[in-house]
Amino acid sequence: MSHHHHREWASDLAQRFQNLVVSRRRGPQAGSSRPGAPQVPAPSSASNAMSHQDQQLYNMIFALSRTPQQYESQTLQDRALSVIPLDRIYAEAEEKGKADSSWGHQDHVIRALMAWFKNDFFTWVNSPACSRCQGETQGQGAGQPTDQERRDGAGRTEVYWCPHCSRQERFPRYDHPAKLLETRRGRCGEWANCFTLLVRALGSRARWVWNAEDHVWTEVWSEKQGRWIHADSCENAWGTPKVYAEGWGKKMSYCIGFGVDSVQDVTPRYVRTESQSLPRNRGSEETLRKAIVDLNRQLRSHLPPSERAVLEEQDVKELGNLEKLKWNRAHADAIPTKTEELQGRQSGNAEWKRARGEDGKGPGAA
Repeated sequence: MSHHHHREWASDLAQRFQNLVVSRRRGPQAGSSRPGAPQVPAPSSASNAMSHQDQQLYNMIFALSRTPQQYESQTLQDRALSVIPLDRIYAEAEEKGKADSSWGHQDHVIRALMAWFKNDFFTWVNSPACSRCQGETQGQGAGQPTDQERRDGAGRTEVYWCPHCSRQERFPRYDHPAKLLETRRGRCGEWANCFTLLVRALGSRARWVWNAEDHVWTEVWSEKQGRWIHADSCENAWGTPKVYAEGWGKKMSYCIGFGVDSVQDVTPRYVRTESQSLPRNRGSEETLRKAIVDLNRQLRSHLPPSERAVLEEQDVKELGNLEKLKWNRAHADAIPTKTEELQGRQSGNAEWKRARGEDGKGPGAA
């Protein structure tokens, strides 16, 4: 194919993809029946009789559920779409789809998106480089965000010092994906936040997965396989949920997936043996289940009954699979581990990974 024809072909693909994205975002499976700005879920008043600890757990689940609500802004999704090289992503997905039909076309699109995001778009920050000499800086602890940093969505700011030219560098930890589309850098929090927005912008259903032991990642709904797929943009990892426990040697207590229309305790997907688990002592299991049921009810309250029924059917199937994983864990009946799941953590420097117990050399390591 000549360079000219290749360019025309890629541009045509991009146009088709743009149309596909728009139509997907209008469709029910994209969770976009929600009119206007997303409604911010509020804890139920029926939770008054709980213990203080249970009330805190219940409120925390509702507070965490607000993160993925940000991704539903049409303006923000359009801005996200404008930074993605659609022709490249779409062409790559087309090629991969020919070689591997076990995943759907949209799955290949998201996988191509993740490879581009990891390799070309977002940058990992151990410590920010000195803006004057580009040398390595040393951490000085936490500082207060400036008014501007706070307006841009920084919950906190880390302060660094350059030993070569005595310059101070600030590293605001931005929580808002709009700002992250500009800065394009950070650690797992920023990576998962920005990547999950891009997945939504491309029309896939997505969950932002919170882990109590300070990691976050994404789950993407696969129409082809009819299930939620683990996707970690920091590692360019797809469908390898055991990588944290088996590869990193990370022990975990809670892993909870939050989407615009689906919240679930997905811990059994990621913690497969008792030796990989930490105590779940933030409140009762009953309270956690109640929070998830109440939250899903609120998130779906605006949907037509037919869509609610589809989501509830998916819940039942997923819960059945998660229960099976729990049973396997209790009976040490392990599902074979993929080679990719034995890989140690790639993102972050050695010292940082060691401090977090994620270098594959901790007690949880295989």
